Amino acid sequence: MCRISSCCTTESHPLYAQFMRQLSGYIFQWSQEDIDILREATASQDRPVGMTVKGRTVEWATFKELALHCRRTTRPPEEIQRLIEDLLVVYSGQQGRDMLGTPLLDADRAKDMWDSQKRHAVCIQDPPGVTLYTKTGTLKKGTVVLPTFHCARGSTSLESFHLHLNRFIPGTAANDANFQAFFLEGLYRWNQDRASRILAAEAPLCHSYSGLLRHTVNELAQTVLGNPLDPSIHLPRAYTGELIGIEYLYSQTDRALQEIEEEEEEEELVP
Repeated sequence: MCRISSCCTTESHPLYAQFMRQLSGYIFQWSQEDIDILREATASQDRPVGMTVKGRTVEWATFKELALHCRRTTRPPEEIQRLIEDLLVVYSGQQGRDMLGTPLLDADRAKDMWDSQKRHAVCIQDPPGVTLYTKTGTLKKGTVVLPTFHCARGSTSLESFHLHLNRFIPGTAANDANFQAFFLEGLYRWNQDRASRILAAEAPLCHSYSGLLRHTVNELAQTVLGNPLDPSIHLPRAYTGELIGIEYLYSQTDRALQEIEEEEEEEELVP
């Protein structure tokens, strides 16, 4: 979606929000079962005041309500390609212009982008057999008890992750060893932050990203107090030998990471 939206002339265009909503709807589809339950809950809530959701196609539920109570899945790749291609054709024409004639899309750029990106429709499919939604509780609306869900897909997962990679590396240059160290540290902190948000856990008492420090504090607290201070801490899994980052890149070219020699501490001479 970010690559497609980059073909828009400006985000302040009157048709931009409508275009992005349609684009999202052409990639994902809501569970009809969940939609029906939410619609029934809204109807049962409105009946006492003489209202009905019949005929209300837009305002009967907000996107926040849909995201909380309904699940989404990706459409089939062929359908995604067909729908987005039709969408780009429509918004590249007269229907994609505002009252002053300003186009929403750069038509030539959008065509070139889609020719190179449409093959990735297969890559964004939900992994088969993997449950992306976790039921977090229930909420009563009217006379219907609605389930509430949390989705692993989104900004708390890997959405726009490549944009955050730049922030892992301070400055504008680094040798391979330092780059790898910054990269691994950034990944670790990213995973810690995502895990705490997904679990909606309270802020840990030990305000540190150091896994060794937090584990040691937990062991001492278990010995002294009888319970750990931060129960969300788990021991890391056994190393499987998987390569990542610069190590993986160098493994393709038979290169090795530059070793950083430890600096010897100079003894101060006391006169």
